[in-house]
Amino acid sequence: MSERHDLGVESQARYAFVADLLRRDFAAPADILELGAAPGDQIAALAREGYRATALDLGEAPDEWGSGEAGRMARLYAENGVVDVRWDLEQVPYPLPDASFDAIIMTEVYEHLSGYPVRSLQEIRRLLRPGGRLYFTTPNAAYVLNRVRVISGRSIATPLPDWIAGLPHARHFREYTFAEVRELMAYADLDVVETCSRHFHIDIGRTTPVARAGKRALAWLAEKRETLGPEIVVVAQRP
Repeated sequence: MSERHDLGVESQARYAFVADLLRRDFAAPADILELGAAPGDQIAALAREGYRATALDLGEAPDEWGSGEAGRMARLYAENGVVDVRWDLEQVPYPLPDASFDAIIMTEVYEHLSGYPVRSLQEIRRLLRPGGRLYFTTPNAAYVLNRVRVISGRSIATPLPDWIAGLPHARHFREYTFAEVRELMAYADLDVVETCSRHFHIDIGRTTPVARAGKRALAWLAEKRETLGPEIVVVAQRP
């Protein structure tokens, strides 16, 4: 990985948004699973609210996505009663029983999967109970700023240093559009019940008055026309 990202800090707005969606549909102590859970903050926070929580993650350099404190993710899980399953999401089936979860969270993970990532969605369908829901986010390949970058001759792929010497699972292998995500969900027999887009980084990164004004404008655009927003947010249900 070319640089450390403290997702425990950077992703708080997204965590809060996803948690609100989940709480609306399922009250604690529902059974929930987070796939690709590092650095652990999202699932640990939900466990503190009384959800029966399981985390499935590759477990390779998980603390590099947090503060860098060695053993932080494992400690978060132990302190909050999260079941810690170490597994590669590229390998199916996952070591969990059929129809064992009310809700599954998969945020900012799908774009990192290579091979045939639709298999992860098929596994999600298997693990969900009938009527169970998936809460899914991934970057939007057709984000308005990505369109501008392409027109100006710049790349929208993961920065080159991550392809030269970074951790393979940290790269974005492929990003998707809203239409593609709908097609993938349908292929896995998951019914899309809700979509939207949001800008979750208004209060992090560049925070000069001009930068914040620009981010607010992009956030407004994302809510008005989701296909131009930076994030794909989907709630899908097992029939």
